[in-house]
Amino acid sequence: MNTKQRIKENMLLSVDNFGNQNLTVVKSIPKLSSCFELLKRRIDEIQSVGQIQGTNKTGLALDKKRLKKKLIELTIRYANRATVLATQISNDTLLKEVRINEWDLAKSAGVALVERSQLIYDRVDANIGSLSDQAVTSDTQKEFQDTITAFKNAIASPRSGITARKQATEKISLLFDAVDAELDIMDLVVRTAKEEYPDFYTGYKNSRMLIDLGTGSLALRASAKEIVSGTPLSGAEFTFRNEANGGNGNGEIVKKTSKMGSFHLKSMDSGTYRVSITKDGYKEKEVSVNVIDGERSELNVELEKV
Repeated sequence: MNTKQRIKENMLLSVDNFGNQNLTVVKSIPKLSSCFELLKRRIDEIQSVGQIQGTNKTGLALDKKRLKKKLIELTIRYANRATVLATQISNDTLLKEVRINEWDLAKSAGVALVERSQLIYDRVDANIGSLSDQAVTSDTQKEFQDTITAFKNAIASPRSGITARKQATEKISLLFDAVDAELDIMDLVVRTAKEEYPDFYTGYKNSRMLIDLGTGSLALRASAKEIVSGTPLSGAEFTFRNEANGGNGNGEIVKKTSKMGSFHLKSMDSGTYRVSITKDGYKEKEVSVNVIDGERSELNVELEKV
């Protein structure tokens, strides 16, 4: 997951935790229980896919290297024993098939090594009765074949791992898109209980805040929506005045929302700001917001039509 997704994942966990702490209220609000149940499933999906996405390809490469070393050792061991047998029984065909050079084997590409090792295994297996005096048994053959199979699988693992991580990255993006839409519905459901459960409503809104700890990249994100429909409002003007300056016009910041109804501010001094929000056709609104070093503040306002 990227940084933005990690932040959003933390928010989802915060919302889920808030719901668990307020189950009685959640169950009393129509449709909210099902919203939280869906949220839990989404969190499980996101974390599961996130594990695939974070698979360490270095570990796969190290496993492949270890298996290659073991396979070479076994292949040489049993090739030498088959060579002794071929020499004893004067079988020139077998001798040519099982005689190998350790240096050439070590330089072999993965597929070539598998093919050569499998040939040695097959020839040893065909003469297993004659090789019993050299400690060749069905158990040693099983170990040999298992190592061949494991190395063959390891050859494909890095490529398969890359493909799996790519697919996981695409899927996790879709999951976050889906959960955004589902949270919009949850927001609407919670809004219906704003008057009956004001403390729950406030707590829920706080849990929905996206807080970026320690990055310092964004100081604040603000958004404006129509109070009844929840539609994002573009062109809403936010004027920030730091109360440390007496709330006057010194150092005020003015910013308008984009077509998506939001904007970001990357640099703001710490402190409490009085914020005036205006938009043609809507009642002016004034709120306060705290900006803290090392955290990203969230300011979401709802405007009412005149």
